[in-house]
Amino acid sequence: MPGNERRIAPRKVCAVPLRFRVIPNGWHDYAENAAARYGVPTLLASANSATIEGQALNLSERGVYFTSPEKLSVGQPLEMYFTLPRELTGRSPEHVRCSARVVHVEEETDRRGMRGIGAAVERFEPIPIARDWSN
Repeated sequence: MPGNERRIAPRKVCAVPLRFRVIPNGWHDYAENAAARYGVPTLLASANSATIEGQALNLSERGVYFTSPEKLSVGQPLEMYFTLPRELTGRSPEHVRCSARVVHVEEETDRRGMRGIGAAVERFEPIPIARDWSN
């Protein structure tokens, strides 16, 4: 293992679409906004942080390396949504939300304007997918 390698969880190479948003003003606002989404009164207005699309290129239980057109800053907290494919779960695909923090941002972009971003995962949680009753 190289001297600068800090990963302790094995990474799985993948190509998984994801959505994320920067949590404004840190985790306190994240908790307030999450509570607001579920109908709990809060003192803070809802965040106006836009959802951004990207693609995970590798995943582990402790981190995500993904590409995005957005230039993020080290330390920014993120809320991420994606589906773990069957090849990674060993069972059916699983929809997850995770709390993460940016730990690495590549300065250069690829020819599509995407840059690589590394994020340390602080928490994974499964999310139920609402059934489409229109069919």
